[in-house]
Amino acid sequence: MTTLSAQNFSTSASYNPKGLCRIVGFACLAGFLVDLFVLTFPPNLANTQWRIGFMQQMSDRSIILLFGLALVMFGMLDFRRWRRRLAMVCLVLGAILCLSSILVIRDGITFQQEALKNINTQATQVQSQIQQARNNPGSVPNVTPEQLNQISGALSNQVNSLKENAKTVTLRTGISSVGNLIIVGLAMIGLGQYGARPPKN
Repeated sequence: MTTLSAQNFSTSASYNPKGLCRIVGFACLAGFLVDLFVLTFPPNLANTQWRIGFMQQMSDRSIILLFGLALVMFGMLDFRRWRRRLAMVCLVLGAILCLSSILVIRDGITFQQEALKNINTQATQVQSQIQQARNNPGSVPNVTPEQLNQISGALSNQVNSLKENAKTVTLRTGISSVGNLIIVGLAMIGLGQYGARPPKN
């Protein structure tokens, strides 16, 4: 009985957790790359809305990239050359993610300005039609001036509501994306520094 338990202990002790971490880490990295390919295709870099959606999705998935790199880094601690290469990759990716937050902020401001401009343009067109109906009462039968005033007031309220919603959505999306990118980017930089100079036991 003692011999059997000793054999079981030696068999379980022979498993290396770093090998398991490498398997899971590479699986996470492969999954992230597949998601990135799906999100990128078809590319439309000239479209601000496409860039915002892409960066938002990428920032949401960046934690998987960080988790995968951390597992691979742990699995590569005994391989100095590969660990240093991976550390350099982490440093570069971390810097890219942090810098990409600037692009997210710029695109968010541009998208908000475009949305507000479109709202104002459409509101101006409707107000112009209302003004024409006031100047030519016969062009719109069965519509009184009081009803036109009510429509104009309702339009103004709706325009203000749409503007507030556009600002709120843009702000929330920007904060979420920028926050994720900066946090994960800084974590990757820290991971790269850890891999370049592993702590002494």
